[in-house]
Amino acid sequence: MIRTLLLCVVIVSSNAHAKTIPSTNFKSVQEFIDRMVNEHSFSKRELNIIFSTVELVVPEKPSAIKKPKKEAKLVPKKKPISWDKYRGLFVNNNRIQDGIKFWKSHHNTIQKAEKEYSIPSEIIVAVLGIETNYGQTKGKHPTFEALTKRSFGNYRRKKFYKDELESFLLMVRENSIPPLSIKGSYAGAMGYPQFISSSYRYYAVDFNLDGKIDLFSNPIDSIGSIANYFSKHYWQDGADIATQIELKREHESLAKRSINKPKKVAKFWRDKGIDMSNTIADDAKIAFILLEQDEASNNETWLTFWNFYVLTRYNHDNRYAMAVHQLANKIKQGFNSLK
Repeated sequence: MIRTLLLCVVIVSSNAHAKTIPSTNFKSVQEFIDRMVNEHSFSKRELNIIFSTVELVVPEKPSAIKKPKKEAKLVPKKKPISWDKYRGLFVNNNRIQDGIKFWKSHHNTIQKAEKEYSIPSEIIVAVLGIETNYGQTKGKHPTFEALTKRSFGNYRRKKFYKDELESFLLMVRENSIPPLSIKGSYAGAMGYPQFISSSYRYYAVDFNLDGKIDLFSNPIDSIGSIANYFSKHYWQDGADIATQIELKREHESLAKRSINKPKKVAKFWRDKGIDMSNTIADDAKIAFILLEQDEASNNETWLTFWNFYVLTRYNHDNRYAMAVHQLANKIKQGFNSLK
């Protein structure tokens, strides 16, 4: 049986500096459409209609005349924003105060999510604060267009985006959402919690029990879905997240700039001569991360636990996880002071 999509019309502007044509003119797009028809029983006609709304740049034909090879220029890798600047974007008074207001407005729902999924209320609120400023900035980019261009245009990680495009089409059909009506981030994240398509399908929940899942206009479903996401990634109820630590020079290399999954227990590191708080149990798995500041002398070293790693499953960046942790603590302090 052919299953249909809800269609709506959009106007797509062409790139003024390059020749573009409808994506349906590309063989790779037609192969993708055929697969969606064969594997998921989509209507080929409807898929052709929606894919024709997205225009892709026509690849330039290689010149018939071979040009002499030029010496490759080394392009310096762009340095990521420092931790102190990153923190300033999210752990600030506006986000804290807006988080307290959001928590007050949705107190019963947040409390219910904490009880049902064992995820701290302040973590749920902080994630919403960092992702979309509590629903105020959910993104203006047409999601279907963004995913199509990243799947078939001149972008990296094409397989990832093709998988997300497949999940997106399944998601909108399952939830009876017109595929061309959705807007989100430039890379395809959507709604209050900025879920990508596969996360929407696997982790989003109907938390207000109205028979549908809505992360675009419904903060209640969004709150429950964030809690479910962390629960499904094995959040440890009541466990610590991170604590700052000073490492001796011979141990500094243990602190990783990249995500460092806790694998070895505290006793292992104590036996290696690392001094840490007596409150950390010997059998607690820990890791060490480095957060770089503009001034290297101000770099921060942190001892992290499993729950910190779980935060990086939402966004694979140590700075993100630490911003959630610190914003959550600030919001909790402010919320508790109102009681």
